[in-house]
Amino acid sequence: MTGRRPRMPAGGVAGALLFGAIVLFCCAAPVLSPYDPHRPDLARALLPVSGEHWLGTDQLGRDLLTRTAEAGRASLLLAFAVTAVTTSVGTIAGAVAGLVGGWPDRLLRLAATVALALPGLTLALALAGVLPPGPGTVLIALVPLGWVSCALVVRATVLRTAASDHVLAGRAMGASPLHLLRRTIVPHAIGPALTVATGDLAKTLVAVTSLSFLGIGPPPPHVDWGGMVNEATALLVVTPRLAVVPAVALALASLGVTLVTDALRAARLTG
Repeated sequence: MTGRRPRMPAGGVAGALLFGAIVLFCCAAPVLSPYDPHRPDLARALLPVSGEHWLGTDQLGRDLLTRTAEAGRASLLLAFAVTAVTTSVGTIAGAVAGLVGGWPDRLLRLAATVALALPGLTLALALAGVLPPGPGTVLIALVPLGWVSCALVVRATVLRTAASDHVLAGRAMGASPLHLLRRTIVPHAIGPALTVATGDLAKTLVAVTSLSFLGIGPPPPHVDWGGMVNEATALLVVTPRLAVVPAVALALASLGVTLVTDALRAARLTG
């Protein structure tokens, strides 16, 4: 009787399709659209939904559908960049702490204590408050504590793997810690690290949008979903769709990533 690989739950498939559709929309719409997402056209300001403008136009006459897609591309790229950095740093730090122990392990545990004690977004606001708005500032604001969760998961995985007979035999035969880390331990930690990274992507996307809403995101004329909501607050009562459209896009993207994360965790538990 042959073992079967665990199948992705239906929720995970739905989440992947939903997130994939959002990414495709954000990448394709600005390229295919005949409208400039940044160029104002006051003669077309606040046009209603129509066959020409499927979601209408904003207060400066820009096509809302095209601008939402352009803003989504900026939000997603920045969230991916932050998540890639935090996952890379967390994986390396967790692997070293779990394998070497000693002061690297103590340092990681101290960082975890600080991360749990400090509200991440508040620290990000404090750091971003002394720096000029822009993607680099968002990256600097979210990375310092964002890597800790991945590092803790990788550390736990490394500790379990390092205690296995295979690794103990390698140590007895004189294999270096670097060799064991690269050939045996890190491959076992990749799965948990990717699962954490997927969950962190959803949280990072919300954090990036929140910082942008508070004025720390990409400077004009560039915009992301948080910036669009910020711009629409003055007209929220008159034309709520200007804020609702980017907010719904953010919610759908976050939902898709969350469904995939839950499916990956379930697959790992049943695998």
